[in-house]
Order: sequence, then structure tokens, then C-alpha cells
Amino acid sequence: MESINVESPKYWESLLLQAEELDCDYLNGAFSAYDDSSSRAGRQSSMTTKNNIVSERNRRRKLTEKIYALRLVVPKITKMDKESTIKDAIEYIQKLHEEEGKIQAEISDLESAGRSSKCTNFQFDQEAAFKPKRIRTQEHFHDFQGSSSSRTEVIELRVSSMGENTVIISLICSKRTDTMVKLNEMFESLNLKIISANITAFSDSILKTIFVQADEKEKDLLKIKIETAIVALNGSHKTNFNF
Repeated sequence: MESINVESPKYWESLLLQAEELDCDYLNGAFSAYDDSSSRAGRQSSMTTKNNIVSERNRRRKLTEKIYALRLVVPKITKMDKESTIKDAIEYIQKLHEEEGKIQAEISDLESAGRSSKCTNFQFDQEAAFKPKRIRTQEHFHDFQGSSSSRTEVIELRVSSMGENTVIISLICSKRTDTMVKLNEMFESLNLKIISANITAFSDSILKTIFVQADEKEKDLLKIKIETAIVALNGSHKTNFNF
């Protein structure tokens, strides 16, 4: 079966005209065969007429096949005759062209909206690129002021002996900015003979445990050194010790 080109309604109009011409040609061929049979060259004309009839039958068969194929493509057929089928096909093609135009218009609208959205996002990104810098500057300034007023709040300080030459220092502080760093710097400034140290961070507090090489007699002295170092670390702020 030959392929059907349904891009233009003119194709189906020409197909309708071919169907009508086939009917006229068939009748003309029948009359000419009758006239030619009475002439001297009747036999030759009769052969020609038979060939024409065969050719017309082939053309009719091809046209019928195309009509059947067309009925399979067109979703709505009002009548089953050839003329109605071709008219329905023309209307269907026109509707397809209209829908195609609508879809193309919607695509162009979406593309233009996408370009405008990109421009808006670009402007927003430019504005957002400068805002975080200001926020970071303000936060940095706030942290700088807060660091000057922040202090190490001691919740619990214990100094106990373990054996003859080992002292355990257990210090619990509130968890604040740079508390771990400050505690490490403070104990390093005391020049203690540290055997091992451990820091455990909780949700709102920090526990620092230090094993120091020292005699039992030095236990009270170590406690006084640590309290003095914490007071010095907090500056002029009042430090509360809970034992």
C-alpha cells in the first residue's frame, strides 16, 4: 500500500476529483467500445478497451485502498462514502493545523516567560551577592563585641589525688564561644606536667579532665592556680566557682 501524505487538504480534494473522473472515464470507455465494435477496426479497439478497463480497475482498487487507509487515520467519519470520507479528512487536517498554531504560540510564550524569569533571577542573584557580605560584617562585629564580654563560667572544679604522684583535675564549664580554646590556653600557661587530657562536650557544658604529675601536697596549690587563671581569663568579670 502506498504511503499517504496528509500535510495539505488539497491532496484530498484532488483525490475526490480523481474518484469522480474515474466514474466518467469508465462510462466513456464503455460507449467508445460500443461505437468502435461497429467499425472496421473493431477488434483492435476492443483490445484497447479491455486494457483501459483493466487499468481503470487498478486505479479504482488503489483509490479504494487509499480511502480505507484514510478512514483508519481520521478519528471521526460521518459517512462511509468516498466523498464524505475525503471531506472529513480535510476538516480534520484543518483542525490539526489550528492546534499546531496554538501549540507554537504557547511554546513561544513559555520561552519568552523563561527568558524574563532568568533575567529576574539574575537580578536577584546580584542583590543577594551583596547582602550576605553585609550580614557577615554585622555578625563579625557582633562576635567581636561578644568575645570581649564573654566569660568562662565554671560549674564545677575538682582536684583529687590518684596514687602518690598523680592528680586529677576535673573542670566543668558552660559551653560558650571559644571555651575549648581558652581552656587549653589557660592550662598551657600554668606549665603543668600533664600526663593526659580529655575534653567531652555536652549540649550546654564542657567537661575537661586532666591527669597531672604532682604530689598530694601540691593538690591545693594546683586548685588555687587554676582558680586564679580562670579569674585572669575572665578579666574584670566576676567568676563563680561551684565545688
